[in-house]
Amino acid sequence: MYLDPTLTLWILLAAASVCAFMLGKFFGSGVKEEIINDTILYLIDNNYVKAEKIDGEWEILELEEN
Repeated sequence: MYLDPTLTLWILLAAASVCAFMLGKFFGSGVKEEIINDTILYLIDNNYVKAEKIDGEWEILELEEN
């Protein structure tokens, strides 16, 4: 049985793409929560949002409207 070299390359490219996608999805899933947490702490530290610590967790306070 003879396989065309072009077809073989396309099959290898598709397989490598699927593997890269799955690796990215597997290793990138936990990072999202950490990024959100770091962003909120940055906003609190630089006084962009009002917050207070209640029971060990940050509670974001509503802004006062004039």
